[in-house]
Amino acid sequence: MFKFFVFACAFSLASAGVSKKNVVLEPQQQSTHNIEEYDQGGSYGGEYDGHDIGTEGGSNGAELTSLAHSSALQAKNAVQNQQTAGSQAAFGVSSSFASAAYGAAQTAQAALVGKQAIVQTLKRHLGEAQRQLQGEIYQYQQTEAASQSAHQAAQQAQAQLSTLTSALAAVQGGAQHAQQAAAEAANAAAAQQSMVVEAKQRVARILGQLHHALEGLQETEASAFKAAEAAQQAQTNAASAGAAVAAAGFKGGYSEVSAGGYHH
Repeated sequence: MFKFFVFACAFSLASAGVSKKNVVLEPQQQSTHNIEEYDQGGSYGGEYDGHDIGTEGGSNGAELTSLAHSSALQAKNAVQNQQTAGSQAAFGVSSSFASAAYGAAQTAQAALVGKQAIVQTLKRHLGEAQRQLQGEIYQYQQTEAASQSAHQAAQQAQAQLSTLTSALAAVQGGAQHAQQAAAEAANAAAAQQSMVVEAKQRVARILGQLHHALEGLQETEASAFKAAEAAQQAQTNAASAGAAVAAAGFKGGYSEVSAGGYHH
């Protein structure tokens, strides 16, 4: 029924010689389509199964920012089209412009929610990476201390080897064991150090992603705010147009009644 009413208003507008007509339904359908795509895709549900965001998360963030920008432009264009529709467009066309602006505002709001979910996920991953880094540093310190102790034990064994000739075999066995333990501890320390470096790189990578996401969030928030303002303006204009139509109808009816009474 609503589509038929809009079509009838557009047809009347075309008959009156107004060039701008039927500019609402396509942006509204576009906005609704974008919302469905993001709801089905789950791009901003906030769950990533513990994996890094990587290039996929950055792409989703860029798409959300672009979606918010385009939605704000659609809402702004709907308001401008509403303002230039003319008095002959009346309440139906103005309402369709308001509907298009409202749909664009909803799309921008959905993009904002998705961007916020990405930022929250990155913050959670950053916290996990930082905790892992602290754990790896602690393990590295422990293995480093063990390596130093083993090295000192090896030096003591070597000193005993040179001074205690009577226990040469036993001391040599102890020295070999201490050297083996020292080598194993050194290997463990090296491996742990590599893990610490990897953890630091992961923290730096997530920090970069978080910084990029925060920038996109600011842009998305601004676009969503502009879209909401445009939708509010469109609704206000639609209400004003409806009031004007009602007032015109009341005035016309009153004139007909007055004319009929005078004829009688």
